[in-house]
Amino acid sequence: MFCMVAVVLLGLAYSYFVDPTKSQGATIPCFTYTYTGFYCPGCGDTRALHALTHGRILQAFDYNLLFPFIVIILAWYYLVGLTTLLFRKRVMWIPESIPRWGAIGIGVVIVLFTVLRNIPAWPFSILAP
Repeated sequence: MFCMVAVVLLGLAYSYFVDPTKSQGATIPCFTYTYTGFYCPGCGDTRALHALTHGRILQAFDYNLLFPFIVIILAWYYLVGLTTLLFRKRVMWIPESIPRWGAIGIGVVIVLFTVLRNIPAWPFSILAP
């Protein structure tokens, strides 16, 4: 459990101190964008995480509109797992499973977001990182 917390804290510290907009080679470039020229659904996540660790929530939305929502969901799942390990029983609510319509809806949102952010015309260009 200590290792899990340490890895998350080290990752957040790295994201806090290394600015991906100014540090060349300090972060991994997006392979999809590098080889195809298209933005993937994750393009801008590193910059968005850097903005979130500095408390700039609106700037994080500007880099990737979906990323702050994903961070909230992942943080909730992480806290559920951490508290379950600490108290040896589940003390926070988490759904037992995702319904089929929910999984399909998430997939449709991600595909639609990816397609729309690659249209080089206003207002869709706002979605590009």
